[in-house]
Amino acid sequence: MAFDYGSIDIGLRNPFKMEGLVTTVRGAVVALMGLVLLVKAASIVRSEPVIGWIIVSFGIVLLGSGIAAASHGIFAMLRYFVGRSHPTSLAKNHSRTESSTSEGEEKYVAYKNKELTEMLVGRKNTTFIEPIGLIARLVHTIFPRLTYMPGPVRNIAQRIVGAWVVTLVALLAYAFVGFVSLAGFAGEIGTFVFPIYSIALVLYFLVIWRSAGRNIQRIPDKDIPGVGVGDLVLISVGAILLPVIIGLLIQYLLTSSDVTVTHVSEVLSNFPAAHTSLYLLGMFVAAVGMTGLVVIMLRKRLVHADPKVEVSELRENWQESVHPNEIFINLDNLVMANRRFKEVPNRVYQELEPTLNEQVEGKGKFYGEMTQEIQPKFIDVDLGLDFQRARLCGLIAGNIMRVINATLLIFIAFAIGDLYELVRGIDFKNDNFGLNDNLLYSISDNTALVLHMFMVFLIVKAFASVILNSVHCFYAEMQFESNLIYIKVEGTFTESKISTGTGIHDSTRSENTLVRSSITPWIIVCRVVSSTFAATGIRNLEYPRYILEMHKNEKELSDIRNDVVGFLKDRESIASITSNRDLQNASQIHEINNQSRAFAVQPSVALQRAENEAAGHLRQEAERQANGGFDDGRA
Repeated sequence: MAFDYGSIDIGLRNPFKMEGLVTTVRGAVVALMGLVLLVKAASIVRSEPVIGWIIVSFGIVLLGSGIAAASHGIFAMLRYFVGRSHPTSLAKNHSRTESSTSEGEEKYVAYKNKELTEMLVGRKNTTFIEPIGLIARLVHTIFPRLTYMPGPVRNIAQRIVGAWVVTLVALLAYAFVGFVSLAGFAGEIGTFVFPIYSIALVLYFLVIWRSAGRNIQRIPDKDIPGVGVGDLVLISVGAILLPVIIGLLIQYLLTSSDVTVTHVSEVLSNFPAAHTSLYLLGMFVAAVGMTGLVVIMLRKRLVHADPKVEVSELRENWQESVHPNEIFINLDNLVMANRRFKEVPNRVYQELEPTLNEQVEGKGKFYGEMTQEIQPKFIDVDLGLDFQRARLCGLIAGNIMRVINATLLIFIAFAIGDLYELVRGIDFKNDNFGLNDNLLYSISDNTALVLHMFMVFLIVKAFASVILNSVHCFYAEMQFESNLIYIKVEGTFTESKISTGTGIHDSTRSENTLVRSSITPWIIVCRVVSSTFAATGIRNLEYPRYILEMHKNEKELSDIRNDVVGFLKDRESIASITSNRDLQNASQIHEINNQSRAFAVQPSVALQRAENEAAGHLRQEAERQANGGFDDGRA
């Protein structure tokens, strides 16, 4: 998604400043430790080149990891570039003004266009999916509201609880193995092999918790690879049979090579103790502490969830003298455009493409629908002081564990150097290599020290990854609020003609084709609360945005209705003259009409006067004849 600059800020801020600050401090400390180690190696490399280069290699690793951590932390604190198109749309955006942006974000959208329509009309939220698998269902049984969380939060909870379940099952299997081995079911070899099972259990726990500390996945996991009912049966049976099978196999190998268990035990006694119980105890304590911090944050986040699925709906019938196309033009260009947030174009998930079907002359039906989302507005969610403290404690604890790892690497570097000094004392030309008991014990102790420190390093790193990734998830979540609007308009129309200004003596009149429409709108308005998980870098907000809550918005629905009805009631069906020049022209035509009527009336008056004079003359002639042809002088 491109950075689309606009002078109007849409109000998104960098959520990673605190996390970046702590990470920068940790990176600086680790880098400084690497520099100190390199300086120390510079004084050693002259006298002991091999040991010096061993220390140099560890110093380079520390310096590189420290610089990388500090760079990442500084990067997280820098300006957070947010364009006009952020965050990602819910579905593919069909807006013509956002075509380039739509292509870039298409692979990150969480929904299909039709899916949003189904959610609004059907009053359902497809974000919340059913957990699959025994462990996933167990997690959602322990935390019922976890179903209503966004994908990454669900992933974290499922991974941690899944790791605990697998850990407990592994302990149960270990108890079975111990019972079979120590009770004599596996023969004499059972007691001999049992410490190997303990080491395998420690390594298995390390793998389990290391896998739980993977980076957050912004696509939700529908299931967790874990333990089902069939797996429990197999683990129980295997825990009983495996020690017996391994014991018989080792017994066969010892018998074939004429080696006794006592001789092997004497050889193994020279090796250092594995201290598996201390490892198991340390991992258990670390897991409990880490889980406690995650549970505190998770509970506060769960309380904030309000998974309502409600919408405001309008279904009416209007009888108006309006052409159907004008309704759709008004909806798209006025009603919806006036609802933009900070002048950002609306997200168009279904374009308004009206269909007019004229069935017979002057009659037909029409149909059109669209789905749009107003530009999402950022919500600053306050989950309380306890949540903030737990998140900060987890952040600091995880970075301290990373510093401890760096310290362990320094000790491992010097321990490897000491081990090299001891190995260098071996005389490979002698028959017994010049070995004595003290040298053997020293080599054994130093080897054990390196292995133990490396094992502690792996354990600390695994739990540091778990807590840091969990904390990062809660820092990364950003919630938005927006209006999701679905409008469907259909109906029928008929055409008729109307004429005005058609007086007998008028020559100026208006003829109009009047379209009478029966309009049935279906409008659904929903206030949507959505969540996405940000990151640092170029793709800071280009991740799926999930709908968590759907609330009614009666006010917005009422405003849309008033806008549409106001447009329909304020229309003009009869064409009139609005130009001053046209009014002057019409006035001149009116004067000409008056003069034309005056000339038409004047001959009628003259004719009436002539008729009156002729009638008077006839009366006089009649009177003269009555008097005997003599005029009485009244002519």
